[in-house]
Amino acid sequence: MDDLTQHRKARLRALIDSPTYKGSQAAFANACGLTEGRVSQLLKPDQSFGERSAKNIANELRLGDRYFEEGFAAPQEVSESNVAPAAELKRARRVPVTGSVKGGDDGYLVQDNGIDGWVDYWTTDPHAHALRIKGDSMHPRYRAGEFVIVTPSVEAQPGRDVVVKLTNGKCLLKQLNWMRDDEVQLLSINNGYAPMTIPRSEIETIARVAGSVGPDSLEF
Repeated sequence: MDDLTQHRKARLRALIDSPTYKGSQAAFANACGLTEGRVSQLLKPDQSFGERSAKNIANELRLGDRYFEEGFAAPQEVSESNVAPAAELKRARRVPVTGSVKGGDDGYLVQDNGIDGWVDYWTTDPHAHALRIKGDSMHPRYRAGEFVIVTPSVEAQPGRDVVVKLTNGKCLLKQLNWMRDDEVQLLSINNGYAPMTIPRSEIETIARVAGSVGPDSLEF
């Protein structure tokens, strides 16, 4: 087994053992759309865990395309003086739930603020927070009861979901399509609305959505 495959399997094992899945391969398999047998196969030392499988799982869990490769450095011939410790796997942290949201009839979010508890998520953003999804307006991307993890300290890139706060106090949960110096275009999560092009002058913040966790992740 090559070093990169070993690295991917270590991160997979750490993900399954995290507080979200509590070591349950069945729960993890259900979350990422695989069979439990396939997850067991990926963990075996003599089985491959290639780039395509890693990318599919990472995208399904909204962890980012290169999640399973993060922290990997290809082996190099180096002298003892410049050998650095291996990077640690990203650890889950407690992320506060700051309220719940649902899509309104006009495409803007209807918010209910207030700390309701905590969820565990893999992020280094000290300002990360979670929002609980209410209703089915964002189905099937986000289901009722799930929590979306917002990481304001991480710059949002086109193609990612974002929470946008406008200067008039309204908020949106959309997919970021493109950004220009003077305008931003957002796409509907469920294709229920036409694209929105908003002047930069009307936007207060754009916060990246890192991913989501299930309804059973809430802790008090």
